[in-house]
Amino acid sequence: MYTLAKNILILLLVLNSVVGISQSQQRPFIWVKQEDKASILNKMETQAWAKSFYKEFKQRVDGDILLYKKSPEDFLNKIPFDWSKQKTGTTPPLKTFKDSDESNASDRSLQNKFLQIGVDCGVMYFLTDNETYAQCALDILNAYVQGLMPLKPSDEKGNGGWIYSDDHLREARIIGAQLPIIYDFVVTYAEKHKLAYDLGKKEYAAFSNENAQKVFLTYARLAVEHGHTGSNWSVLESFSLVQNALALNDENLRKKYLDFYLVKGTNQQDALPDVAHKYKNEGDVYPETSQYSNGVAEFTTRMLILLDRYNPDLKLGQKYYKIPFSLDRWNSIRYPNGEIIRFGDGHRHFEAPYDAYDMGYLLGKNEGIPQLVQKFGPLVAEGIQSNKYDRAKVGKRSAGISPYFTPLQLLWLNDIKESYDVNQTTLPRTDQFSHAGVFLQRNLSTTKNPEDGLMCFVGGGQMVHGHASGMDMELYGLGQVLGVDNGRGAYRTDLHENYSRLFAAHNTVVVNGASQGEGGWVNLGINSAELVAMEPMPLEKAISPNYSFSRTNFLDDKGDKAEATQERTLAIIRTSPTTGYYLDVFRSKSALPNEFHDYLYHNIGDKLEFSNTDLNLSSDENRFKSEVKGEYQYNKKYRNPGWHFFKEVQSSAEYHLDVKATFEINKLKDSKRYMNVFVLGNKNREYTKVMAPLTFEAPKPYDKLPTPTVVIRQKGEAWTNPFAVIYEPTFDKNSKNGIQSVSKLEENGIFKGFKVSSVVDGKEVIQYIINQEQDGVYENKSLGLYFKGSFAIISLDKKEKLQNIYIGKGNSLRYNKINIQSKDAKSIAVNVDFDSAVPTMNTRDVVDFKY
Repeated sequence: MYTLAKNILILLLVLNSVVGISQSQQRPFIWVKQEDKASILNKMETQAWAKSFYKEFKQRVDGDILLYKKSPEDFLNKIPFDWSKQKTGTTPPLKTFKDSDESNASDRSLQNKFLQIGVDCGVMYFLTDNETYAQCALDILNAYVQGLMPLKPSDEKGNGGWIYSDDHLREARIIGAQLPIIYDFVVTYAEKHKLAYDLGKKEYAAFSNENAQKVFLTYARLAVEHGHTGSNWSVLESFSLVQNALALNDENLRKKYLDFYLVKGTNQQDALPDVAHKYKNEGDVYPETSQYSNGVAEFTTRMLILLDRYNPDLKLGQKYYKIPFSLDRWNSIRYPNGEIIRFGDGHRHFEAPYDAYDMGYLLGKNEGIPQLVQKFGPLVAEGIQSNKYDRAKVGKRSAGISPYFTPLQLLWLNDIKESYDVNQTTLPRTDQFSHAGVFLQRNLSTTKNPEDGLMCFVGGGQMVHGHASGMDMELYGLGQVLGVDNGRGAYRTDLHENYSRLFAAHNTVVVNGASQGEGGWVNLGINSAELVAMEPMPLEKAISPNYSFSRTNFLDDKGDKAEATQERTLAIIRTSPTTGYYLDVFRSKSALPNEFHDYLYHNIGDKLEFSNTDLNLSSDENRFKSEVKGEYQYNKKYRNPGWHFFKEVQSSAEYHLDVKATFEINKLKDSKRYMNVFVLGNKNREYTKVMAPLTFEAPKPYDKLPTPTVVIRQKGEAWTNPFAVIYEPTFDKNSKNGIQSVSKLEENGIFKGFKVSSVVDGKEVIQYIINQEQDGVYENKSLGLYFKGSFAIISLDKKEKLQNIYIGKGNSLRYNKINIQSKDAKSIAVNVDFDSAVPTMNTRDVVDFKY
């Protein structure tokens, strides 16, 4: 009996610790507790950044207090109320917003501002015990509670709100999340003084704690019942859910709503374990595009800190540390100029979230999580030392659509006492983002000049905020992203819905004019690009300083008119610290008769010119107009593939010879730039140049100008003789350096690769690049060359003296007396330099090498 009773007691204690702190706990306790106060005050005296932050913070709040003290009535009247619906002697209802547009932007901004003032005044009351701050905060809280009570929350389960009748997602962040914080800081003052300014009565009257509790319960309920799962929505709504739950005085209700976050969600709300399930490995990210994905990690990191401070027995940080561990992951996909690769609705520009890194570091310190301390300590230190991050800066009040976190800098952070090496980050040669089907390659120059860096990626996958992009790619060179994804502008516009999201806005292949998304998120679902081969594999060490490649495949089977299998090989070939080029081989075949395939490539610039004098183009404005009148329904049906937006369309007749074209970029401030394009010819092929819509977030002025684009049509399959293209970024249009000629390697009429002749630093270089199926064989007896495998490069000088052999993936290669063979019949990756008397070989495989 004793043992049973003891076990029951232990179980009850454990349950109580998981449920949370009881109603009797003294407020505030959501952001801070009374026992934190002494250490915070000491920090403000002894840590320079905290002292400076407090000074600026107090000055900002005191400016509002001056206006408040002159006339509480005039001050509170600036909150947007709907005075036309006021009943005599009562506070009118708050203004509601059906849409968020310029017509109500000022009112929406004021709604946001006054809640932030209320939070700030609550914080200042906590720090100073000055009751003027408390009264101001209480009056603001009271005005909102009274203004909400006459309104009826939406019953619409999708995104129905209260003030924002159709946009709870917005309301949860800018209103729902703030009200409980004000309450938490000033409710003890309200219990003592009882009175708050009543705008209807124009005098101080009793503050209704009962109505405040109704508000908190309503916002918690809205978060649980409205929205949808499987996206970032649940995380964006989480601060409204949790902070309103913590504001509830009924312990049973508090537990009920906290459990919706901590334990099990609903059909409209993912719980923390559901979100954490996406982070299986260190480095995993939430499977959306950049800003949305990182927002999930940022919000959740703060929430882990908040809940573990509320109830230290939860130890959420230790359990879910992989979520904050991902906070710097998006830095790993930066181009050399600091921008990031773009897919879906992601932005090109991505500011390092140092404040979030600080939270990751804090969580690691609070809970003894070395992975977080070791990762984020150096990042925060680097931000501070480089002046990219200033903990002491308060700044202006936020007008963004986010919960208000500014005071947490002061309340939660402390000096970093450890010393860190802030120059320890080295970006990998290759990487992957599996949820987006992204496989990237980079080759940074030894000059360390971003203009000399090379970087590219292949991608394509289904996700929330994803695009029906097909197997897409981007190319970087000369300090800019040149081969571009369109990006995204304003949501709900025709351009976004029927171009930016669809195949035609991407560097991909459209099959039978019918490639499209289907199913999945808003009917834009596509299959993922899948890795077939890569050297180096993601995050592995490269065997060559100059070469890398990826091969991916893709199934274009959405709708019923494409039905295509595709494969893409993309490679970086560096020829010197300042020069290099890209190789792109795109194979595509459809299971349907009368097939045709269109290869699209968009490059920022002013114009596209073909060098072939016999390649005649004529106006062809109807070429891409067949779907312009197709049915469109928002988030359901689209005018696929989106190329009806192309203008200035000019096409050739069938042309089978090799083609050279140049994109000219003349309007950047420093230098002119060019992208030379070498296309291996084929029968039944047509060439079209168009001006596509502007590219969002392109360098000025190209973010406002149309984008020159080439479209290459192959009638019939494009598999045995695929789209085979070389891209060379250069500062010199007619350079005597760089690529001089490109020709085809073939066997029995089947494409096998390229011969590329270049001049590098005044010296001639010939490169044979073999690109074939995994167990393919290419033999050229006149060259004395035999290769079995997928991808290889043989580099010679002017006198055909061997300089280098690179096998990205293969089994054996012979070149004259040189013989490189796998010893165990498995594929090998090898790089051999022959620029000295004794060749030097780099390989990670078992190789038999004879020379």
